[in-house]
Amino acid sequence: MKINVKFLASIREIAGAHEMQFELNSGYTVKDLLEFLELRFGAEFKEAAGKPFEDENPRLRFLVNGRDIDYLRGPGTELKEGDLVVLIPPVGGG
Repeated sequence: MKINVKFLASIREIAGAHEMQFELNSGYTVKDLLEFLELRFGAEFKEAAGKPFEDENPRLRFLVNGRDIDYLRGPGTELKEGDLVVLIPPVGGG
């Protein structure tokens, strides 16, 4: 199945693109996608992502088709053909 992944802010710099399409096996979850992206983009991506499903204040948020995964099935949210997953790192500023 094909899914689109949009990278925002600092995570976009690590990925080297604003949006990419990936061919994944059916049954992939958001957690599986994170593991796939960590392998694809390496240590810098893994460091930037932290442990988003374990930390109380995660470094990375996930939206699937515009909905925060916290309001779906969390990291177990199953992805489907054509889904858009947006990765949002924390934004700072003042």
